[in-house]
Amino acid sequence: MKKDKHTGPKWMFGRDFTLMVAGQIISLFGNAILRFALSVAVLDMTGSAAAFASIAALSMLPTILLSPLGGVLADRVSRKGIMAALDFITAAVLASFALIFRQTPTTAAIGGVMVLLSVIQSFYQPSVQASIPSLVDERGLMSANGIVAQVNALANLLGPILGGLLYGVFGLYPVLYVGIICFFLSAVMECFLHIPFIRQQNRGGVLQTIKGDFTDALRYMVRQGEGLMSLLFLVAGINLFLSAMVVVGLPYLVKIFLGLSSQMYGLAEGAMGIGSILGGVLAGAVAKKLKFSASHLLLLLAGIAALPLGAAVLHNGWPMGSFALILLSVAGMMCCATLFSVYAQTTLQQLTPASLLGKISSVVTVICMCAFPLGQALYGALFDWAKQYAFIVVLFAGLASVVIALLSKGVLLRISQRLPQQTEGQPL
Repeated sequence: MKKDKHTGPKWMFGRDFTLMVAGQIISLFGNAILRFALSVAVLDMTGSAAAFASIAALSMLPTILLSPLGGVLADRVSRKGIMAALDFITAAVLASFALIFRQTPTTAAIGGVMVLLSVIQSFYQPSVQASIPSLVDERGLMSANGIVAQVNALANLLGPILGGLLYGVFGLYPVLYVGIICFFLSAVMECFLHIPFIRQQNRGGVLQTIKGDFTDALRYMVRQGEGLMSLLFLVAGINLFLSAMVVVGLPYLVKIFLGLSSQMYGLAEGAMGIGSILGGVLAGAVAKKLKFSASHLLLLLAGIAALPLGAAVLHNGWPMGSFALILLSVAGMMCCATLFSVYAQTTLQQLTPASLLGKISSVVTVICMCAFPLGQALYGALFDWAKQYAFIVVLFAGLASVVIALLSKGVLLRISQRLPQQTEGQPL
């Protein structure tokens, strides 16, 4: 068993992985609470849904545009240093905002802070993803990715709830102070991390280095053929046809089609979060029973889980019965989709050299993120077109996912033959 001076038995999630996850919990919860509170503050100040949506959309752009640069940085600079420095910077940005705009916060200032938070996350997350294989043994890699997925899902589920409670009771500035404390504590914890790092030789100037690094990453992805590229298109396809349908369709089906309240829609969103968390919890156990070559079954189950959602909206004669079926359906879909995402993330890490992991992970993230707005535009048009026949749109999404799953079977089998023998032949 491989041991480390600082981490102990690596596959048992030693000191450093535990520290990193604890820092992630504090940092991601702080970020989720802040983003929700800042968004609601914009809505309260302007009373405009358009302003709210515009700032929310603008704050997402840096993640799409800058994540690849974050991947380059993650492969060339100490990942521990990146994470700690960015959390300290985030705390400083929030403290500066609280001091400068204490009396007269403006919509532009709040929007600027939201964009800065997104910029920071663009450079932060690639370092986290690239660090996981360095902190755990290969046998624990699937479980480790499942834990990170759980943390993200919990932050997305509970962060807005906590943010809403804190903002509603105390207002914006106490929420800012909570955020400052969260990011400062996370940064201090990250200072004690020990993440293996091998410095790479520069290629000349900054632009030459960035260009050369991206060329290496893209060349490697293309050379892998049915490895990385196939995984990329599979995850993007699920985001395009299934995840986007849930994101767009859930509020439409619950509030418009069934005529239920916003609180009921909140419960449906909670069911999605619970499904994602369950997927992360089950990742380690499922990996012991299901080889990667058979992971298309998870995509198949996700598509099949959409079918009850279609049945729930065949008519709205019994709204609460339909709503109960929707809860079960979306929880099942998100559980299976999260499980496959963990499999895909683990396989990506196993197929990618450590020197390219940050760049390739960030490129995959960006392309998969871009699939969402395309899917949202598609389903927005389809639900408007279908109106009372919304079940047709849901069934289309489920059947498309089933087709993707069936087509992926042979591809995943060929990818599995490239994995380390221990991973495919034995439990992870």
